[in-house]
Amino acid sequence: ELLQSDKIQSRISSVIVSHKAFEEKIKNHPKVKETRQLGVIFALDLNIEMERYGNLRYQLFDFFMKNGVCLRPLGRTIYILAPFVITDEQLNKIYTTIEKALDTF
Repeated sequence: ELLQSDKIQSRISSVIVSHKAFEEKIKNHPKVKETRQLGVIFALDLNIEMERYGNLRYQLFDFFMKNGVCLRPLGRTIYILAPFVITDEQLNKIYTTIEKALDTF
């Protein structure tokens, strides 16, 4: 019942729209190989060589955590699994932190 409520459905739609806007902004970054989205799930593949569990993966993880964003890169893929109740401000913080990471590493 809660999942089907107008409030939650509105947030889901908002997250989907936000992800699409972020995808348009980030997809041509030289360190982004590919982007994809399925509902509230967004993923981007980095256009850099790295081991799935190598040092860069841990550096990215530490960078995200130090910036207050809980993202766990899997190899060169960064996933955003946004909860339905995420605010626009929180979502923008995730996007901004990913952009900073791309410019840092």
